[in-house]
Amino acid sequence: MDDKTILVDTSAWIEAFKGRLSLEKKTILQNAIESERAVTSPLIILELLQGCRTLKEKTKLRNLMTSLRQLDLNSVLWDKTYELGFILRRKGLTIATVDLILATLAIHYDCSILHKVEIPEVSDSDSGEVSDTIPINFRTLVLVS
Repeated sequence: MDDKTILVDTSAWIEAFKGRLSLEKKTILQNAIESERAVTSPLIILELLQGCRTLKEKTKLRNLMTSLRQLDLNSVLWDKTYELGFILRRKGLTIATVDLILATLAIHYDCSILHKVEIPEVSDSDSGEVSDTIPINFRTLVLVS
């Protein structure tokens, strides 16, 4: 595994907390955390905290998640997210809003994404729009295909 920053998606955190990561993915996550390459976003923190059952659990999880570097979503990135959603929808793909935002963050900050569900393949045979929006080096580390 290279030294690329890894945006750890909510689904990956849930798998990790439930002890369901493969040894390979557990090692990737652990190394990313220890080397400060694991990053998050306020959206991921929000999704995780919504699942907490107790105040103690929420406090512990919030402390853990806010110790990671958080990727900011500014007005420029919102515009990129709007464009990405528009282009993908024109290609026949409807992506959940949070996933669009996280994809935009990963592209902008040059991160890989560690997540549970594979992102659909996108063909840009009709035009260069998708390849202009999604760089070739955009990679994901899938937990479960």
